[in-house]
Amino acid sequence: MSMKSIIQNPGAVRTFEWSVARVADGATYGLFGLYLVLVVVEYITDSVLAWHLASFAVLLGTVQGLSLALRYYQTTEHLQAALLSVAGFALAVFAVVYQSSSPGLGLGPSRLLALAVVFVLFVSFFLVVADARRYTLTQWLAVGCFLVLTALYFVHTLEYVPSSSQSRWPVWAALIMGTNLFVVPRLVPERVFLQFLSWGAALSVLLGLLTYITGEYSFWFVEVRQWSSAPPLPGVETALRSVFPNPNSFGLLSFAGFVAAGVTFHRSVVARRPFVASLAAAISGLCGLGVVLSNARASMLAAAVVVVIYAGYVLGGRLVGSVGLGMTFCGVGVALVAMAVGLLEISASSRFELWAASLHAIWDGPLLFGHGSGPPSVVLDPYLAGEGAPSPHNSYLSVVLQTGLVGGLAYLGLAGGSIVVALIKYNEATVAMLAFVSGWAVHQLFESYTMFHWSLGSVLVSLCVGYLLFPAESPSTRVG
Repeated sequence: MSMKSIIQNPGAVRTFEWSVARVADGATYGLFGLYLVLVVVEYITDSVLAWHLASFAVLLGTVQGLSLALRYYQTTEHLQAALLSVAGFALAVFAVVYQSSSPGLGLGPSRLLALAVVFVLFVSFFLVVADARRYTLTQWLAVGCFLVLTALYFVHTLEYVPSSSQSRWPVWAALIMGTNLFVVPRLVPERVFLQFLSWGAALSVLLGLLTYITGEYSFWFVEVRQWSSAPPLPGVETALRSVFPNPNSFGLLSFAGFVAAGVTFHRSVVARRPFVASLAAAISGLCGLGVVLSNARASMLAAAVVVVIYAGYVLGGRLVGSVGLGMTFCGVGVALVAMAVGLLEISASSRFELWAASLHAIWDGPLLFGHGSGPPSVVLDPYLAGEGAPSPHNSYLSVVLQTGLVGGLAYLGLAGGSIVVALIKYNEATVAMLAFVSGWAVHQLFESYTMFHWSLGSVLVSLCVGYLLFPAESPSTRVG
């Protein structure tokens, strides 16, 4: 385009800039979609490793940092300095991640000093690429909870020899969790996240449903299977696990897709977009069927919790929604007590025994800082009869077992504190994410995954908490 045509038609410049922005956004969303795919592939196969995911998280953080620099700085000197700062931190963090793929961190003989350097480097990276200058007090408190949790896991790695993966996994987990909390919500709009989530869940349900027609099958590196238990659906004798190792994982993703598509449906109805609303309704129904066919009762309960809370806010406003949220949590608590004392005849799959053993181990062990970053099954085994690798089947107990009361409070500050903050600052929080995080909070009562990890549930929960605590802001005036 010539300079003369630009002068004669200024609108041509705006069209060009708009097109470049759209291409950049599309590329960014594509990277995020690939990140979610890699999370699923890592979960169901050995083709992707945890340090690969951590490296991709660094890439997303770098993209966010560079976009912020281009957005906020106008003069060449300030822009170059900002770009170099982001690139420098990103290269340093990536070097640490690459080195962590083999024993040691490559920062000298003192492991304590090496961990301290890595800790400071990671914190600095997140603060730079996420533009922490605009954080509110509650957001800084959330950052503090993340730092406490990360520091405890880092210190516990000193109990293991450098050749053990137990000495390195918190490095990967911290990067992935931090990216989900601080980077992605500012980089990818919530609507895009919900769309990707609903599409991915719908695909997994469709793949699973084919087994009722063709039988179990395999393609590429994926095995699509059923499960021996019977779901609560007349005429269906076997549950689904689709591409996942167990039906609970399939139910988890189906629950997430059900909620994501349901929110998209409601928003499309309000915006008078009938085609999108119809498609979202079909996807939500398909994912709801997946939840039922998985026979994952924790996912069924979480889905019911989200529907009640979201409907309360949409139909009754803030007061009705807040009351409904409180009553829902109280109802879950009452139901658990009734199950424990036998008034409600619903099988808890030995979870009460696992929870009792976990509480016993917490009380007997290091109360403040926990038993360490190793598998909770090692701690629980002496407290339970029989063989196997017992799991607490409770995210909160898992964290307390590993990091003690200090880590447990930090974790609860993120998971539960985000809900409290959203209730107080109702106008600043999206109702969808408030209901979604509430559902995840209930789901974590029955599963062992935690946000400080890279499993499918870990990533989805930390992303939702991030969207609730660190929503995207409108670009501010450029400086420079």
